[in-house]
Amino acid sequence: MDSNQLFKYVYAKYGLKFEPAIPGSTSVYVLMSPVDSGYFAMLSRFKNSGESSAAMLEMNCGSFAGTIRDLPGFMDPIRMRDADWVGIMLGNPRNDNAIRKALDYAFKLAMNDKQTNVSQDQFLYIPGSKVEEKYKAQPIKPRPNLIKKNKHGEVPDKIRKMLEMYDYSILPTKGRGKNFYVQGRFMADYEDNYPKFFTFKYFYPTYHDMNVGQLRSYFTWRTKLRKGDYRRTSTSYAYVYIYELLNNLGVKDPQEGYDKLLEFKHKYVEKFDLSIASYLDDWLKEYVLFYNLGSEAIKQNFDKEIQEDHDYLVLRHPEQFSAKELAEVFAQKTSYWNSSKVICQNKEKFIQILQCVWRELLNAKKYGIAYYSTFIAKTKTSQKKVFFNAVFYPRNVKVQDQEIDAVRKYAYLPNNYNPFWSIRYDEAVKRQKTNLNTFLHELDRVAREKLKLGRPIKPRFIDQAVLKAIDQGIINYQEQEKRAKINQIKIDFSDLDKIRANASATRESLLTDEEKELEQEESKPVVKQEIENRDQDEISSENEYGLDQNEMFLLIALLEKKPWQAYLKQHHLMASILVDSINEKLMDEIGDSVIEFDENDQPQIIEDYQDDLEDMFLKG
Repeated sequence: MDSNQLFKYVYAKYGLKFEPAIPGSTSVYVLMSPVDSGYFAMLSRFKNSGESSAAMLEMNCGSFAGTIRDLPGFMDPIRMRDADWVGIMLGNPRNDNAIRKALDYAFKLAMNDKQTNVSQDQFLYIPGSKVEEKYKAQPIKPRPNLIKKNKHGEVPDKIRKMLEMYDYSILPTKGRGKNFYVQGRFMADYEDNYPKFFTFKYFYPTYHDMNVGQLRSYFTWRTKLRKGDYRRTSTSYAYVYIYELLNNLGVKDPQEGYDKLLEFKHKYVEKFDLSIASYLDDWLKEYVLFYNLGSEAIKQNFDKEIQEDHDYLVLRHPEQFSAKELAEVFAQKTSYWNSSKVICQNKEKFIQILQCVWRELLNAKKYGIAYYSTFIAKTKTSQKKVFFNAVFYPRNVKVQDQEIDAVRKYAYLPNNYNPFWSIRYDEAVKRQKTNLNTFLHELDRVAREKLKLGRPIKPRFIDQAVLKAIDQGIINYQEQEKRAKINQIKIDFSDLDKIRANASATRESLLTDEEKELEQEESKPVVKQEIENRDQDEISSENEYGLDQNEMFLLIALLEKKPWQAYLKQHHLMASILVDSINEKLMDEIGDSVIEFDENDQPQIIEDYQDDLEDMFLKG
């Protein structure tokens, strides 16, 4: 109910109009009694932060004001500093009924000349007209079926005792949850079989808000539900059952309460009343935290939040994830990634480009822009009442702080009857999707230009620091590609004999008969000259370094600076393969390659190791 609706209600019910407290004022209105022209209600309008406005209704409720002030929604007045006045803010639909009752009480009190015994008469005031005749307020007899009857003889003994347990000495703001818990614990095992059914509709319903017929209807429905017979009922009854489980009423431990909440969600809420679903999902999250049900239950209920937090973690720390994982996040959070033809046609290339550019962009010190917190998400800490929108009594339960994941954390703040969660998480900035789409568009545009991919596209407005990061990121990508193209040939020396044999066989197969004869004739004198004084046994393959006979021949020939070409040709050997094998086998002893190729591509002993090798192979 807003102020305009209140004006219409007052005129329709009492025939009265709110009048400006000061002529021409639009901020303060008063409602005057037709008996003595004194005002019994005042409406104040005032501005909140920003452009929103609020309104407060203040009413003269006499000696009953103290009791009314303790009811939910009511407070001390802001203008009338009198103990007989109460205040309440307009705009909350849940308070509409309470406003009507309090205003009706204030009106009756004003019409009864401030006498507090106003329950005996109902007044209807007919406003004056142009005629001078005045109408007298007339009492209206109440209809019998509206009178509340408390015939405890018709009430089951258990319900009667429960009703008597309600503690009116506790203020409603604190006692509503406690009374519900105490009564619920008393009725935890109660069963009923009431043949009638009374509907029930109430905000934040409790047992105290039901009459006897509604109580019996609820407990009969609950009895059947506990036996597996799920039937549609009033939504308020369903909420009372959920409140019982949130408070662990009627269950042996929190795990059983959790299982019953899940069962109720699947068998009742999803089947009969989806309006409850969003509230129940939120309460299930808090339930597993409040009662510390473990990581698996947390994962089950926070799956969407965990996925969202994972995406933010990838965006904030791309160095901890693969290029593919980063691209998957952009595919989920943007529309541009899957709509750009050039990106789709060069997907693998753009996955690597995106990673290089994004890492460069997050270098805030280099570019003077905190891109993540400015355009993606900001770390936020907010507070939320425990089991918000539910009737809950916190009791003395030790609640642990919970870490949902690396981004999201819950801390419990005990506060007597109103504990809170302090929640830390990353919250998306406004226009996050637009920001990411714009970034991808510019990445696509610059990549097309620099890498010659597709036709040019028009630029969009974007921070110049972002453009510089995109340019440098693409340069980083190009350098990365160059390094990847450097061929690094690795030879398995354990298979060297097989390689040599294959090479010799290949060479042999390529020679013609004439070439073979010519080669033999040319090599005979050379071989005879160079090897005639060296008995084959002199070049022994026996050594502690694992060199074979051919490797020993080449090494000693190089040490003594003697010809070796004819020997290799005669035995169909390749110098490069022998050199690699020698270097590999002597690596453990020397710690470095001992043979290198000169500018003419001829093997030679590295000068630094000449003496060491002579000691090892010539002076032994």
